Amino acid sequence: MVINSSLTVLVLALVASVSCHPKITGRIVNGTITDIERFPFAVSIRRPDGTHLCGSSIIAPSWLLTAAHCAKGRTASETKVQYGTATIGVQGENIAQVKRIIIHEQYNPSKNFLNDIALLELEEALVYNYKNIAPVTLPKPRFEIHQVPKGAPGVLIGWGYNGTHEETQDTLHSVDLKIYSDNECSRRHEKRTTSHQICAGVDEGWKGQCGGDSGGPLLYSGSIQVGIVSWSTRPCTLPPFPGVFTKVSHYVDWIYKHIN
Repeated sequence: MVINSSLTVLVLALVASVSCHPKITGRIVNGTITDIERFPFAVSIRRPDGTHLCGSSIIAPSWLLTAAHCAKGRTASETKVQYGTATIGVQGENIAQVKRIIIHEQYNPSKNFLNDIALLELEEALVYNYKNIAPVTLPKPRFEIHQVPKGAPGVLIGWGYNGTHEETQDTLHSVDLKIYSDNECSRRHEKRTTSHQICAGVDEGWKGQCGGDSGGPLLYSGSIQVGIVSWSTRPCTLPPFPGVFTKVSHYVDWIYKHIN
């Protein structure tokens, strides 16, 4: 087989960059353990066996927001969630049954996960106590155009891997990230992103999302959800590629149309 020399150089460079980097020891990738009281809207979506699959967020008493790729191919009857706790587990507390799954009608994974957004309706409404159970704040339409400056700080939360080939965690983690402009997002991902997506990471890499964080929230100003974890380059958090999120402000009308 003939291998393109430039491709070989690229592959070797990527391998070298990974092998020379210190072992990833954090969670979410290089995040830290956090409390549910800080993020009372964080919810774990479970597989049928009770293990963690994806993240999501509370947006109304009976509704959760997540990524379409977390819901695609699943039925409501086989889907449960765990809420109100930073520590999740098969035998854990606060388990709720999903009643209905709504996936964006134009979700297209073949086009770099365009419209990667879904809603989960619960069988029974949650009761907010504003300590460990409360809704996230949804942005206004086109929110980041006027409200989020270039390079603004963001926070990602989730139970995801601490590396590409690791396992999901049983304790909620958070990591501070930089929210990139649309132009910078597109440039770093070689024009594979769209205006309906937003990027967050750090310039030096090795911090951000990985498997198991999908569907979870990217937050601005503490509790405003500007993104839903959608996809990333592998290995996870490899520089210069920031994580890619569905831009929530472009879908708020779609969200309210369904939950109202």
